[in-house]
Amino acid sequence: MSRMQLFAFILQTQVGIGVLSFPYVLHQAAGEDGWISVILAGGCVNVLLIIYAALCRRFPKKNFYEFMPLILGKWLGNVVNAFYTFHFLFLSCLILLMEMMFVELWILPFTNPWLVIAANFVILIYFAKERLAIIARYHTMVTFLLILMVAMMLTSFYTMDYRYLLPIGQKGWTAIMAGVKSSVITFLGFELFLVLSSDVQSKEKGILAPVLWANTMATLFFLVVVLLCFLNFSPESIPFIPQPVPYFLNGISLPFLERMDLIFLSVWLVKVTASLISYMYAAGKGFGYWFHNNEHRKAIYYLVPLVCLVGFAWRSEKRIALLQKVTEFESFIAIGLPVLLLLFVWLKGKKGGQQL
Repeated sequence: MSRMQLFAFILQTQVGIGVLSFPYVLHQAAGEDGWISVILAGGCVNVLLIIYAALCRRFPKKNFYEFMPLILGKWLGNVVNAFYTFHFLFLSCLILLMEMMFVELWILPFTNPWLVIAANFVILIYFAKERLAIIARYHTMVTFLLILMVAMMLTSFYTMDYRYLLPIGQKGWTAIMAGVKSSVITFLGFELFLVLSSDVQSKEKGILAPVLWANTMATLFFLVVVLLCFLNFSPESIPFIPQPVPYFLNGISLPFLERMDLIFLSVWLVKVTASLISYMYAAGKGFGYWFHNNEHRKAIYYLVPLVCLVGFAWRSEKRIALLQKVTEFESFIAIGLPVLLLLFVWLKGKKGGQQL
C-alpha cells in the first residue's frame, strides 16, 4: 500500500456514518461553539496519530496484532488484541444498523430491510476479503466524492446568518470540551492506522504525514458541515432536527435539480460502505491472526454473515442507542490505550520485541 492509498484509507474510514447527524450531536454538547470543538478535536487526533506512529515505528515490520504480545506478553497481549478486534466488529455492526435506519428514514421508507442487508452482504464479501492494496485502491478511487459532497452543500448561501454563531465562546470551555469528546468519536477511523502501518511501502519517516493529512482533511470536511448547519438553522431549531444535513439539502432546489438530498445521500452511501469495509477488514485481520495464520480472508466469510445477522436482529432505536453507548465507551479506551503502551515501551526499552 502506498502513502497515497494510506491517506485515502484513513480519510474514507473517518468520513462515514456520522456525517448526517454530527451537527445535531455536537450542538447538544457544545451549542453554537461546536465548530471550535471540531478544530480542537482535529488537533487532538493529530497528536494521537503522532503517538501511534511512534509506537508502530518501534515494530516496523509488524502490525498492532503482531507486536502486542511482544509488549505485554502472550496472554495479556491477546486480551488487548481481542478487545480491539471486537471494537472493530462492534463498530461494523453499528455502522450497518445506522445505515439501515437512515436509508429507511430518508431514501427507501417502504423497502424490506433484508434488501439493504443483502446489498451490504454482497459488497462486504466482495471487497473485505481482498488484499489491503485492493481495498485501498477502491478508497482512493472514491476520494473525489468528498469534493462532490462539499460542492452540493455549498450550492445555497441565501439562508445563512452569521449571527447564529454569536457571541463566540458563549457556552464556555466546559461545553467546548464536551464538544471535543463528541467530535473525537465522530472522527473514529484513524485508529486503523495501528493495523495498517506495517503494510505501507514507505520509509519510516514517511508513514506519519499521510495520516496527518487525512485527519486534517476530515476535520475540514466536518467543519464545513457543522458551519453550514449552524449558519442555516437557528440555535432554537437545531435541537429538533436529528439529521440536519439532509434536512438542509432538502430545502435546496436548482433549476435542473430538485431533490438534492437524495443525490447527496446516494453519494454518502458509498462513503459509508467504504468505512464499513475498512472496519470489517480490521476485524477480519484480528480473527485471522488468531485462527488463520494471519490471513483475514477466511475470517471474512463468517464475520460478514454475523454482522448482517446482527443488523437484522438488533434493528430498533433503543438497541441502536445502547450499542452507541457501548461503542462510545470502549472507543475512548481503544484510542487512549496506545498512549499508555508507548509509555510502557519507552520505560521498558522495548523495540522490535527485543530489549535494547
